[in-house]
Amino acid sequence: MEELKPVAREALDAFESIASSAREGLSRRGITLDSFAMVNEATAEKLSADLRERNEDRIGNLQRLRHEPAIARLVIEDEDESLQTLYISPAGTVPSAKVELCSYMSPKGRLAPRDIGDDVEVPLPGGARWFLLREKLTFKALEDSAGWDAQPAVHFREHATPRSVKSLRDLLREDGYSEEQIDALGTWLEEGDTEEGAHNEYEGIKRDALTAMQLRIAPILDKFQDDIFRLPIDRQIAVFGPPGTGKTTTMVRRLRQKLDHAYLDEDEKALVEGADAAGLAHADSWILFTPTELLRLYVKEAASKEGVPAHDERLQTWDDYRWATARNVLGILRNGGGGGFTMPLPHDDRWLGEGTLLNQPRWFEAFDRWQADNFIQQLAVEAERLAKADDERAALVGKRVTAAIARSGGSIIQLMGELAAMRPDLFQITRTLGEGTRGALAQPLRALAGEDDEFLDALATMVTSMLTEQSEDEEAEDGEEDEGEDDIEPEAEETRPTLQGRRLVADIFQRAMRTLALRQASGRKPSAKSRAGRIIAILEARGLASPDLKEVGKILLLQRAAGMLGNAPASYLRRFPGRYRRFRRAMRMEGLWYGEQSGKPSHVHPAEVDLIMLAMLRAAAGFEADRRLSSGLAERRPALLDAIGAMRRNQVLVDEATDFSPLQLACMSVLARPATGSLFLSGDFNQRLTLWGSRSEDDLAWVAPKLKKHTISIAYRQSRKLSTFARKLAELQGAEFDDAAPDYGENLGYDPVQGVSLDSDAARADWLVARIKEVQVLSDGNLPTIAVLVPNQGQLPGLTAALNASLADLSLKAKAYADGEAIGKSNDIRVFPIEHIKGLEFEAVFFLDVDRLAEERPELFDRYIYVGATRAATYLGLTSTTDRLPTKLDDPQLAYGRTW
Repeated sequence: MEELKPVAREALDAFESIASSAREGLSRRGITLDSFAMVNEATAEKLSADLRERNEDRIGNLQRLRHEPAIARLVIEDEDESLQTLYISPAGTVPSAKVELCSYMSPKGRLAPRDIGDDVEVPLPGGARWFLLREKLTFKALEDSAGWDAQPAVHFREHATPRSVKSLRDLLREDGYSEEQIDALGTWLEEGDTEEGAHNEYEGIKRDALTAMQLRIAPILDKFQDDIFRLPIDRQIAVFGPPGTGKTTTMVRRLRQKLDHAYLDEDEKALVEGADAAGLAHADSWILFTPTELLRLYVKEAASKEGVPAHDERLQTWDDYRWATARNVLGILRNGGGGGFTMPLPHDDRWLGEGTLLNQPRWFEAFDRWQADNFIQQLAVEAERLAKADDERAALVGKRVTAAIARSGGSIIQLMGELAAMRPDLFQITRTLGEGTRGALAQPLRALAGEDDEFLDALATMVTSMLTEQSEDEEAEDGEEDEGEDDIEPEAEETRPTLQGRRLVADIFQRAMRTLALRQASGRKPSAKSRAGRIIAILEARGLASPDLKEVGKILLLQRAAGMLGNAPASYLRRFPGRYRRFRRAMRMEGLWYGEQSGKPSHVHPAEVDLIMLAMLRAAAGFEADRRLSSGLAERRPALLDAIGAMRRNQVLVDEATDFSPLQLACMSVLARPATGSLFLSGDFNQRLTLWGSRSEDDLAWVAPKLKKHTISIAYRQSRKLSTFARKLAELQGAEFDDAAPDYGENLGYDPVQGVSLDSDAARADWLVARIKEVQVLSDGNLPTIAVLVPNQGQLPGLTAALNASLADLSLKAKAYADGEAIGKSNDIRVFPIEHIKGLEFEAVFFLDVDRLAEERPELFDRYIYVGATRAATYLGLTSTTDRLPTKLDDPQLAYGRTW
């Protein structure tokens, strides 16, 4: 190692130089508007936002460089055979450092993960250039009272195993550093060590043990991960691979790079210039989905450590996002204003037919085709009504609409484009006809008030009661009975003022009269459960006659026809829930897609909400993508179209993608702004823990046809022995498994241990405490992260209480996390139900009562075992209440011990 001593001295000096320059940079004020001699007022706000974003990036980078100056030292040779020493920082640079420094995120940073002797093409501002990697030393830099050190540093050599140095400072002990600089006590202790493990140098790379529950993010990715995270922002990427291969790390690193303008090329900058439809700057225009709350918190912490401000609205579980969006934006779920579906929890899968959840793409396609045909049929009926009108102008417009429907050939987008061009004529008809109907509909209330002095107060009491007590089923009746009647007026529904008090009562009565008029003109009666039916009932109860509005109704039918055709684009988007309700009823009668068991008409399964959401999001995207339609809507854009536009982000990322259904993933893919189309999925089909999750590459192709799958296979998480165990486990389960181990010199690890006949909480606790003591001894007295997994939540209280009674002598405690709602404290022994640990990593994992899991969840037992086993980095324990493990685990190819 003599040849490394000059390099070590240079590196430690470089650390101090870079950190000192970062400190100076933090003391200086960033660029503001005051720095410019002249500022155009029209662009000042945008310029100010850009400067604020860049200053935040600058400060974040300098703060990181202050504590982590460099992660690698490279010697590279350019095309002119000139050698250059280049230090790589985790993020950002400082101009006044004494060494050549570049960020790992920059184009030259792609040299860091390459092997010695590799030729690498690097895109630079003056054009691409080739570089040959001659030397590489990677660091984990730290500063203590004695100054800077690297613990460890890894020296990479051509055609040889990497060699690690535990401390660069110790390497320089006899090379000119004072005793104070190298820590005199450390020297004395090391001189007394004779064990091989205490030597400062060793072959290979040692993986640090996890002492906190956090994602292990390598400072430098491997060359396969590196190629992926540097792909242009407008790509749709699926990164798949076995557990521990760095899929989530690659995702977080890509997000970090693509948020910083400094690391985007000119084409990428053009795509993300300015704010998105929600008014968010590029640095804030992203969203990342996880299947569980615990994984969301886990990824959020990892993103924050990488310098990504991770607010809750940017990292979401799909359950939370679906609920808020379907209720507050899309109008699918009932909100405070009434109307809409309700989604009872827990949901009942029996509402859906056998196989529906396993064939969601076909289910969606059946609905989407049915609803489009149904909508076009409605429009055709209204167009025919206009065509037969006595009014010559109305008849002419009706014939034009009929011809447009015929030309569309069932294409909603084409038809909406033609109708958008006819809107002025259609709305003129609506306004002309409405001049005579408004007064006629207001007259009955005046007449009844004069006929019965107490009628208005009685009506107000009844309407108030109806609004507060009306059942969900009655609201469903209203929703279907009144559909289309809001189109009688040309103003969009969402632009009308919100009424309260007596004016609301009068408006509800007038709407009921409008419904009555339409029904009389059509030869039908309002439903008894609808608002109109209940208001008519109160008239009859008070001995008052229902008004005769048949002639008014005939005019209203024409007015509604013109209004529905003129408002067709907005109506098509807004009324997906109503069309879905009719689709479900029709399919249930045919025995398709839905089970015999059903909830109330207003109840929906979460998958049904996913289906409606996807239909609405794709329809809105189709509207935006068609130039003719988009241009035709420019002056009267449906409010819902803008609301959906504000949901889109420059980047959409999904962790553990296979736990999401194809419908859910398809919704997420449409949330990417059309300008970027940026989608990143991370997952592994072998780790899918939901029966209805995405199962195949065909599912992914349906979700996003342009999605390109990338496979990474080098597993970094587990020791060699646990990695071998996981591979054998996957092979015995019939899964395809393609992984490779990195060259870890000191990470052989231990075989899993088993405990049998542990049929009480006390027995389980005693066995666990014995194993935890062993783990502490093997970890030099330190407590690494430990997770205890149980098959169901019901086991948590008893086991946790028994564990705490036994752990007291070790000054440790167990904490149960029934809903996976928190990461917990670093010194806790964490106890989880199995469904909450997807995507997490612990140094030690104990999987209890695997025999009970086999009985309770046979359809997913293999996957739960595989996922649970692959959460462990070094230590894995399995227990059974019987005298042996389940058959699938009791195989000669799987090696177990009794203790460590």
